[in-house]
Amino acid sequence: MSNYVIITPLVSDDADGLLQLINAERIDLATYFPVTTARMTDHRSAKRYVGDLIDKAKSREMFCFILRDHEGGEPAGAVFLKQLDWSVPKCEIAYFVGSTYRRQGFATYGVIWAVDHAFSVLGLDKVYARVDPENKASLSVLESCGFQQEGLLRHDFRTGDGRLLDVCYYGKLRE
Repeated sequence: MSNYVIITPLVSDDADGLLQLINAERIDLATYFPVTTARMTDHRSAKRYVGDLIDKAKSREMFCFILRDHEGGEPAGAVFLKQLDWSVPKCEIAYFVGSTYRRQGFATYGVIWAVDHAFSVLGLDKVYARVDPENKASLSVLESCGFQQEGLLRHDFRTGDGRLLDVCYYGKLRE
């Protein structure tokens, strides 16, 4: 178990480690992260995708943060702040953690940190998440981080294999 989680903005040197993590979890991630898994298939595509994510962070369109264990090794997971709507202002949060690091607080700590970053650094008023109702672990993370379920959106997400899923819509407001 990790004593704490190191969270850093995505940098170009993370491409190979992130690719390795995605390859190890590809079957699970393909359902909920179809764009990421489709765009990261080899070293070259991983470098290009990471470069695109870094450019999106510079233009404040999307932010990706890497989770590592306390020793700071290869990526253990990632947290994304995406779908930024500066007129509200709000964003969607999405996250994943490699199977080796699950049930150790990585996702919870990553969500807490990213929500704080969204409110205190980016100045957003709301962070929301859209989660498959069957993904009990992710729902538990959100609830433990103070998110409230705001509704169920029917057929609101297309998976990597083309299925349409309902999603539980959770939100958290800046206090």
